[in-house]
Amino acid sequence: MRILCEAAPDYGVTAEACLAGTGLVAFDLYSEHTHVPLEQELRAIGNFLRLAPYRPGLGVEIGRRFRPEVFGIWGYAIQSSPTFRACLRTARAFANLSFIIAPLDLDERGDPPRLIFDIGKLPTGLKGFVLERQLTIVAGFSTWLMPDFPLSKLTLQTTLNTPELAAAIEKMLGIAVTLDCARDALELPGALMDEPLPRHDPAVMEQCLRQCRQLLKQEDSGDLYWTSRVREAALTGIEGDHTVGSVATRLGMTERTLRRRLSDEGTSFRKILLESRLAIGHELLKTAGMDVSSVAWRIGYSEPSSFIRAFTKEFGCSPGSMKQRVSGAR
Repeated sequence: MRILCEAAPDYGVTAEACLAGTGLVAFDLYSEHTHVPLEQELRAIGNFLRLAPYRPGLGVEIGRRFRPEVFGIWGYAIQSSPTFRACLRTARAFANLSFIIAPLDLDERGDPPRLIFDIGKLPTGLKGFVLERQLTIVAGFSTWLMPDFPLSKLTLQTTLNTPELAAAIEKMLGIAVTLDCARDALELPGALMDEPLPRHDPAVMEQCLRQCRQLLKQEDSGDLYWTSRVREAALTGIEGDHTVGSVATRLGMTERTLRRRLSDEGTSFRKILLESRLAIGHELLKTAGMDVSSVAWRIGYSEPSSFIRAFTKEFGCSPGSMKQRVSGAR
């Protein structure tokens, strides 16, 4: 909803108009404590499309504003997966941790495999927009994970029968569209499903999956553990100067209370921040081609020497030697 409201003025619609009838104000969208039920988002989308009438391709334009980093730990888990098949399975398994509207399913029984978007229960006037937006997010993730991913080899089957929608998707995304089908599904190139992804990192993946499982369990129980909430805060703007006091303020409690709750869970703010920074630093060294000093600065270290010491202690090798091994393997 925040992304939609930030985009709305470009289409002559104010954020306040988008939020009419939702019970929310724009300020709420910047608070990590705000939980937005599906009904509220659908109302906001409906308001937007009423004031900036839907035209084929509008959902693609909005979908392009979604970057992988806005998806938090769900996005990190996907990007650290070993193959495209694995990242789709992860996306489906933990979809409740994302803000994808149409439920996802992966049908691997036939050839080609299909990623299913269930838009059947959405209001009729919103289906085209939501389908375009979700398809664009998937396409964006695909090309981010695999820069040479051939979108032209994908085919979208849709229950909709709107030639203008098909033309817009084909022109803007390069994805072929078949109209008036039995379900809404994206046919995937089977030959690429098990190709290794360049951003795969087993250590980061396991950490992300562990947190995803924990968050999903907590969401099911209606409770969020403080360790996870602090880790999420640490991963947001990882290069920032996070302190236990600033994070406690963001979480609406005193520093003393936050320290006590983390202690009850067997951890500490310093430990969580260190693990989060080093996990991202490890990934950047392995996949982004950045030098050690740049990585150190990117994850919040003012001195590379401090980063080198912490990294070596955590992973058993220096960041420079790990980078050399990765370069040699390539």
